[in-house]
Amino acid sequence: MNISTAGMEGKEKANFEKWLSYLGVPVAAIVFALLFTMKTPPGLTLQGKAAIAVFLAVFVLWVSQAVPTFVSSLIAIVLLTLTSAWDEKSVLGVFGYDVIWLMVAAFIITSAMTKTGLANRVALWLVSTFGKTARLALISLIIVNFVIAFIVPSTTARAALMLPIALLVAQAYGAQPGKSNFGRLVMIQELQANNISTTAILTATAPQIMAVGLIRDFTGYSVSWSEWFIASFPVALCTMIVSYLVGLVIFKPEVSVPVVEDGGSDGIGKLREQLHKMGPMTKEEKKALFIFCLTVFLWATDKWHVQMFGFKISLVMVAIISATLFYLPFIGLISWKDTKIPWDLMIFSAGAYAVGMALDKSGAAAWALKAVFGSLDLGKIGFFPLYMIVIFIAVFSHMVFTSKTVRTAILIPAVIGIANVAGINPIALALPVSFTIADSITLPPNCKPNLIFYSTGYFSVLDQFIYGVIVCIAKWLLLGIASLTWFKIIGIC
Repeated sequence: MNISTAGMEGKEKANFEKWLSYLGVPVAAIVFALLFTMKTPPGLTLQGKAAIAVFLAVFVLWVSQAVPTFVSSLIAIVLLTLTSAWDEKSVLGVFGYDVIWLMVAAFIITSAMTKTGLANRVALWLVSTFGKTARLALISLIIVNFVIAFIVPSTTARAALMLPIALLVAQAYGAQPGKSNFGRLVMIQELQANNISTTAILTATAPQIMAVGLIRDFTGYSVSWSEWFIASFPVALCTMIVSYLVGLVIFKPEVSVPVVEDGGSDGIGKLREQLHKMGPMTKEEKKALFIFCLTVFLWATDKWHVQMFGFKISLVMVAIISATLFYLPFIGLISWKDTKIPWDLMIFSAGAYAVGMALDKSGAAAWALKAVFGSLDLGKIGFFPLYMIVIFIAVFSHMVFTSKTVRTAILIPAVIGIANVAGINPIALALPVSFTIADSITLPPNCKPNLIFYSTGYFSVLDQFIYGVIVCIAKWLLLGIASLTWFKIIGIC
């Protein structure tokens, strides 16, 4: 009975996805035509209207998977240019953005770690120590994200750091890109853990520090590191627990123990045997480990570079330096032939990011946010309904804004203004809104870590969207509960 039911569900899902792929292109074309030819709403420029039309049309293509994702990006690049949603030089220039270079460098680092055997050694140690089951492996990766969020002040740097480890864990369990539920769970939960753990720690990303600065400038109240942590960490932890449980329901792992080539029931024991057979670390492994540790050190000490060296090395430049070291004579360990870079996914990333940037640059994103906030009758709305509306908009604002910095610059002043008009404590709205800045988990172009993990090919845009929306709703509800309980206890609300 269970087998028949599973077969029917799989067939229904396949038929649904097939219909999505059939309808994707015509629906996208209709959406674009209707929006592009409609009368321009007051306050929105023609450029902004064009950007919205392109974004929603491409969004349909992403979700329906009617065309390969890199083709949808090429379509977006053409439409953005032809409709003047963004100028050609800026659109094409996105391929030179730091996120693309960081992704390239991350795959070079991953290739080097794999070739030297260091990657295999790390995978064997990690899985044999913490990954006795698939669920424990997922939990261990989540914990690592929370730990490194304290010392590496960049979501992108942590994504680049965790990418090789996530790939190795997926491989250890026999996960195949695009086919394995466990692979989907590893990669989507990695990007979610990356973003959600960030919300727990003030210094985990620069826009959160910017938010605290704006709160201080507009209200005169200074939020300390400890105040942020005490308020946000419980919410972040509960959100990640929900994310873990939701993932197990949506994508039931098809494996429970690591996959071993020669079979056998004692998978962990065999993995430990393989680790033992590798013997001491080789010279090449030590070189790879040194370069990797140097990379992590430079990322973690970013804000002290000027004191240490007299100049600052950017996040992306650190990754490029690391990649360069892997190629240098005598020092390096790999050649270009050994490097595996998915260029189709680089093209997708560039096009997707261009769409998001066009929304920002054209003013379309700011117009949409203003339209939503402007429709609220603040004088008649009580604190909790107003709080829930504002938090909902903040949680899902990342679907419009690709930049955390832009979201911060627009949301925080707007929310403080709303609080002042409504006659409530601005901290009660602005600080919880600040806890949502890093919740960019629904689509690949929402933030750089999403693009990095999407580039592995283990999950689709639709996979991430469904999973992300559910977790975002959970975060919204948890923040609502916190406003009635925890935030009252600590004096925020």
